[in-house]
Amino acid sequence: MSSTQQQQSSSTTTPWAPQAAALTSAFSNANSAYGQASQAQAPTNYTAQFTPDQLATFHRMLGYANGTSTAPLTNAGNSSATAGSTGASDALSGLNSYNPSATNNPAALNAAANEYVSGQNIPAEVQNAMLAANQNARDVTLPGIEQDAAISGNADSSRNGIAQGLVERGLAEQAGALSGTLQSQAYQNGLQLAENQANNNNTNYLSALSNEGNIGTNTLNAGTNAANSGISDQGALYSIASNAGAGEQAANQAQLTNELQQYQAQVQDPYAALNGYMGIIGSNNWGAQSNGTSTTETTPSALSVIGGLLGAAAGGAQMAGGLGWKPFA
Repeated sequence: MSSTQQQQSSSTTTPWAPQAAALTSAFSNANSAYGQASQAQAPTNYTAQFTPDQLATFHRMLGYANGTSTAPLTNAGNSSATAGSTGASDALSGLNSYNPSATNNPAALNAAANEYVSGQNIPAEVQNAMLAANQNARDVTLPGIEQDAAISGNADSSRNGIAQGLVERGLAEQAGALSGTLQSQAYQNGLQLAENQANNNNTNYLSALSNEGNIGTNTLNAGTNAANSGISDQGALYSIASNAGAGEQAANQAQLTNELQQYQAQVQDPYAALNGYMGIIGSNNWGAQSNGTSTTETTPSALSVIGGLLGAAAGGAQMAGGLGWKPFA
């Protein structure tokens, strides 16, 4: 038969004694670190804004894209493209309105031929052509008629006058025929020249329109290519300007980042050594304290049990005798 006993116990070891001086120093230093960290001034800006150069570049780029501003690199190309477009349009307009009969028609050719005839001094030409005949009539034929009439006694005869008249009429008719021939030749020559000139003018006009159209188209293409190249070159310049502006912004951001890092260092550095110190002196609790109840269970031996039983029987007998009770014999 076993028995159980409970006992209340309490034990305490002092945790503060080994750490007291170090922790007191640490707490004092913590107040000092807080006072130092609390004096740090936080920066007012954290992110760098666009620089004036960047904003100016963006404004120029936007104006260039919207067509409200131009750039020197594309001005020449745009001017050439405009001139080429105008030339090509003029050539097409000229071809649309081209009428070859406007200058190459009978009325125009006749007027040109007559103008050519009027430019000829046909009377002078006739006079020059008739010079020999007139001289021969004046110096030979007419004097001979008068001499023959005088020799024959017919000086006052009408035959003399008739003969002279026939000579003069022949000269006049010859001069008239020659004048007509010269005028006809002049007209034919003038008409041929007018026809040739009209045909040449039409050919030259068509050639000029064709050349103007080709030149205009080539100039338009060249101007467009130059403008495109200018746009590409201008874009490269804008890219350089943007990169440069980004560099300025990065420099400003570096300054702000440095100011933030300085602030963070001012806040954190005072605690850095203290944290390491506390990692040593405050990482463990070097004392202990415990309170509780202990229970003890005891199991007697066989002899102890028998002895206890005998003792109990003797005690019972004594109690029975005292009461006048006797056990059976």
